[in-house]
Parts: sequence; structure tokens; C-alpha cells
Amino acid sequence: MSRVSNDGKWIAAGTFRGVRVWDATTYKQVFAHQDVHDITGIDFSPDSSRLVSAPDNRTAIVLDIATRERVQTLRHENWVRATKYSPQGDRITTATRRSVQVYDSNDGRLLVGTNAAVTQWYNAGLVWFHNHLLVVSDSKIKQFDASTGSAVSEWLVPDTDQLLRIGVPKQGEFIACSTKRTVTFWDMATHTQLGLIQHPQDIRSIALSPDDRFIAIGGWDGKIIIESLSRISVSTMACRNCGTCQLIIVTYGTQSLCLIYNPHSRNQSFISTAQRSILGSTVNSPKQKHY
Repeated sequence: MSRVSNDGKWIAAGTFRGVRVWDATTYKQVFAHQDVHDITGIDFSPDSSRLVSAPDNRTAIVLDIATRERVQTLRHENWVRATKYSPQGDRITTATRRSVQVYDSNDGRLLVGTNAAVTQWYNAGLVWFHNHLLVVSDSKIKQFDASTGSAVSEWLVPDTDQLLRIGVPKQGEFIACSTKRTVTFWDMATHTQLGLIQHPQDIRSIALSPDDRFIAIGGWDGKIIIESLSRISVSTMACRNCGTCQLIIVTYGTQSLCLIYNPHSRNQSFISTAQRSILGSTVNSPKQKHY
């Protein structure tokens, strides 16, 4: 697996024998941190000054890019399957087959632990979103509060053993997840399936573009397909009767799904499935988000 630092200066790769870092401009190797174990997770800190890696030996190692020295070792009772920095860089999360743990990135203190049996290896199935964590576990995508470790929400996903990657845009409107040869999109608020993209080969990885307008899908055949997300949109408007419920129109291509959703009880009722042009003429100035 590989990562590019936020400032675009470094490229890092986890290999079967350690971590290697290259200069992204010259493509010359800057340094290598040797290890006798397979690297199962790797991530840059948001300020691009540090790199966390998870060798397959029940640890997560934090490296300083400038000094090329190890500055922290986070020890676990089980093999680490993934590791990620928080968006603010103040915390590091790790995932094993038994738990998800959150550490202080400055002193390495364990802050929070959750009993979630993480399914995926190699940084798949673990995503930060603001102060929440999304984890692939027990045939579900589970959402946790990273400060308390308490469960917030979950999505039932079939064939989780084939799930290779999940991704969330910056605003968190939807979750993209890959299973076998399909990328499925789920609305974060209503848990409604927004649509899907079929891929000709089994999917190895997915990644959202920095502006969240495109998704790159990598297949086992070594080819990458880039798909536009502009065909997925969600229109919402407040209920005129109670002011609480929302009328939501999910559009995928030319097809639309209309439903009423209560954000407090999470109850939803489907109204109809129709062409976009028909529903568009029945809604007065809805707020529309294009992904």
C-alpha cells in the first residue's frame, strides 16, 4: 500500500520488509525503515511531518520524516490491521481483529478503546470523519464517537468478507464501499442506498478525489477507472406540516427515489420511484447537493 503526504512532498509505501519514503518531485528514495514483518497499515500525519506504520507484529510505529527516527511505538495484544491519523493530527487510531483503539499522537497514551472485530487488512475498512470513526466489522459498517468509543450508527453490508475499501467525502453526505465488483453508495443520514457502480473486475481499492467529484476504482487486473460522482445527488426540503420530517429525493442518473425521513426517530417511508423530470416538477426549490 502507498500514501502521499498532504503537502505533496512525500510518497510512502508499506512493503513486506518495512517502509520506504520517496521525494515526490525527484522520485528519489529518501529513506527506508527496515522491518522483518509485512506492513499492514500506513498513514501520514496531516502536517506531513510524521508517518505511522503497522508492521505485522502487534505494534504501530511512528516515524519522524525529518530525522528519520522512530519516535513512538504503540503496542497491542493482537496484530494491527490498519492505522490512521485523525484529520486534526492529534490522535492515531489502530484496528485489530478484536478492537479499535485511539491514541494521543503526542505522547502515545491510549485514550479510547472499542470492542469492534475489524474485518479488513491493509488500511481498508477504517476511516476518520470529523470526530467519528467508520469501521468495517461483523458484516456492518459501524460508526463510533472517537472521543468516547460509543456506537453512533451502523449500516448492514452484505458480503463484508469481500469489502475492500470504504470512503467518505469531506462533508460526509455518503459512504462509498466496495464489495466484489460493485461500489455502493449509502446516504449517511437516512441509510438509504443512493446507487451503485459496477466494475468489470474484482475491486482492489477505491479512492475519492480531493474535491469529492470523482472516484477512482482499482481492479485486480491492474487497471484504474475514474468515475464521475455528478450523477449522484440528494435534494432535501423540510416538511410543511410538522417542520421536522424531511422530503428527500435521491437521484442516480435518470432514476429518482422519493422518501420522507424523520431525523429524530430515523423512520423513513418511501413515496415513489420515478423519472427525475417528473419529480423535479413536483418539488419547489429544494436544497440540492451534488456529489
